[in-house]
Amino acid sequence: MKKKLRTVVCGSTFGQFYLEALKLLPEEYDLVGLLAQGSRRSEKCAGYYGVNLYTEISQVPDDIDLACVVLRSGVMGGKGTDMSLKFLERGVHVMQEMPVHHKDMAACLKIAHQKKVLFQTGDLYVHLPAVKRFIACARAMLAQQNALYIDAAFASQVSYPLVHILMEALPTIRPWKTGTVSRGEGPFHVMTGTLGNIPVIVRVHNEVDPDDPDNYLHLLHRITLGSEGGSLTLTDTHGPVLWQPRLHIPENLHVLGDLATAEIDHMLENSTEILGTPFSANYRDILAKLWPRAIADNLSLMKDMIAGSINAVMRVQQDLLCARQWHEITSALGYPVLRSGCRHQLLPVQVLQEAVAKIADEGIKHTGEGSCFPVKTEVSACTEYADHEFGGINRDCVNVFVEKMKDAVFGVILYTLQAQGALVGKEREYSMTEIISASYVAPRHRPLIRRWLELLAEYGYLRSSADRIYGTDVVSQEMLKERWQTVRTLWDGKLGLPLSMDYLIRSAEQLPQLMSGEQQAVYLLFPEGKMDYASACYRDIMARYLNKSVAEAVIRIGTAAKLARPSNKEDIVRIIEVGAGTGATTEEIVPRIKEYRGNLKVDYLFTDVSNYFLTAARKNFRECPWMRFQTVDIDKDFWQQGLEPAGADIIIAAGVLDNAFDVDKTLAGLMRVLTPSGWLLVTEPVRDFPEMLISEAFMMVHPEDSRKTKTIFMSAAEWQEIFYNAGAAEVLVLPGVDHPLDPLGQKLFIVRKQNYA
Repeated sequence: MKKKLRTVVCGSTFGQFYLEALKLLPEEYDLVGLLAQGSRRSEKCAGYYGVNLYTEISQVPDDIDLACVVLRSGVMGGKGTDMSLKFLERGVHVMQEMPVHHKDMAACLKIAHQKKVLFQTGDLYVHLPAVKRFIACARAMLAQQNALYIDAAFASQVSYPLVHILMEALPTIRPWKTGTVSRGEGPFHVMTGTLGNIPVIVRVHNEVDPDDPDNYLHLLHRITLGSEGGSLTLTDTHGPVLWQPRLHIPENLHVLGDLATAEIDHMLENSTEILGTPFSANYRDILAKLWPRAIADNLSLMKDMIAGSINAVMRVQQDLLCARQWHEITSALGYPVLRSGCRHQLLPVQVLQEAVAKIADEGIKHTGEGSCFPVKTEVSACTEYADHEFGGINRDCVNVFVEKMKDAVFGVILYTLQAQGALVGKEREYSMTEIISASYVAPRHRPLIRRWLELLAEYGYLRSSADRIYGTDVVSQEMLKERWQTVRTLWDGKLGLPLSMDYLIRSAEQLPQLMSGEQQAVYLLFPEGKMDYASACYRDIMARYLNKSVAEAVIRIGTAAKLARPSNKEDIVRIIEVGAGTGATTEEIVPRIKEYRGNLKVDYLFTDVSNYFLTAARKNFRECPWMRFQTVDIDKDFWQQGLEPAGADIIIAAGVLDNAFDVDKTLAGLMRVLTPSGWLLVTEPVRDFPEMLISEAFMMVHPEDSRKTKTIFMSAAEWQEIFYNAGAAEVLVLPGVDHPLDPLGQKLFIVRKQNYA
């Protein structure tokens, strides 16, 4: 047996996933070519993977070891079974993508036995991470208790893998008995029966769009397996897997007062527990990564069977049983209903998130007792809380967005400067002074325009030599429109709200007026005094990630402080938030404090320089009796404004310190307000990211500190140096450089003050 199996893939539609899977196994398989009809897609696939394209089986080399037949089988009206038989006759091992009728399978197995090769069906679904977790948990559960019922829902197109999943999860799937089948007017048919003597009810999406037969599914698989202890649910083929213990009130609990002090283990379990990772992948990653990886796992098993290290006979028996059971289920269901012209309609998830955000969490806030969540005090791991919500973030997508945003912003900067007579023509050269003079720039904005020009040269949009800057090709309105549309596609509903992109594009359109001072940037951010744009801008994915991390850090610091204090000492955690603004950070912190209200007492001072924000905050947080409100200017002496030395355990400054006239002076003042070993939680940009250069940068004061001749925003290293100079004992920077959100250029600094009064 050769070390690598020389392999050909038949079919390019779903066969693409096999091609990608084989690429993941370079030590096990040698991908020789693609056998297909010669369509444009087949040509592109063969070119992409650098393999030969065959259009006839006779063109396939004789020394092939394995054929992956990814074509519709005979029962589905395709040529997959005929292709498998031809390869088997040539003495080639075959993996044929399911479903395969049991009669077709028997014919293939007969030839495989004669030629001493293997034939098996391919099924990626049982190798998906969530499905593997469900199978493992089902086996563990059924080792302790009997199954009482199975409640499943699936699309008829994926009924074959459903049988395979149940076969792996249950002790047996025989006998299968069909009860009743209800075919109503809706998209789902309902079937009852028993599977391995377990009562079953299934709801089957039994419809097909003839114009798009493989792409009209309301769901893939949803399976609940019930026992006396509770129910185990695979909510979707891609997870998560849930355990829900059955509610059972002990007989000796006669009144609610007994329940409050009862130490009964099962009454202390969460009503729903996620088993394994809580992260949800997006569909792009599911198709591009999870599916090929699952197929690769299946191929690795195939290679082991060919090598004789796994019992192939048992797998053959399982395939035959699965095919028979699938045939019985589909025969009972009957042919799918044809639904022509079904159109996919996107429902952005933020519509639902915004609806939820408007509803108070009634389940916890009235308990008056401790948290329902395990208490964690390690502040360095505070981003775990945010990672749970944003685990599906794709770094590649973030990187693409950053680059496309850069193109759009610097494109509009060039367009604006060229419209004013500067930077036109590649051979013409300018000095920095000439460009600023040619532009209509208010004196207070000239440092910003200089920074624009530095970055245009740094990023390669302009060519510079010594103190001279050369012009470039003319940027057109059509180019700008296309670039902004690309940015919107990447941003809206994925990385942020459409409203924040509306604000940015509006700022771009008003760039000449912003430069001249005719248009005040603050009025673009707060048109007609409304906070809609500002609220959207401070609630993008990066801001939400940082704010959730800040909220978790507050809980962990507060809990640790309470545990460390003597029992006779005041246990109120004093929190001050400076520059709280729209309350985007506060909105994440408040619910977390309410969750821990019984264990954590706080005094929270919400501050801002503007009464405008305080008025809104008093209304938004009126149900928080432990919250106070006060105007505080970070550029003035804190003690004179009523903030006493050592008066706070935690100070929060989200996106505010970089706006200080003198950040060193402001930070020194905040350190005096902190108690010894107190904590400062700061979020700030750490690079000059383009979108702020044409919007909020026009609102920033010209600094008189160490930033005077440097970039608009300081780097993470510069912030760390400032914190240590101000008296920090330690500074933690999150998220790390390897995090998917790192390209967005914002950080959380967790700063602990030195332990001296």
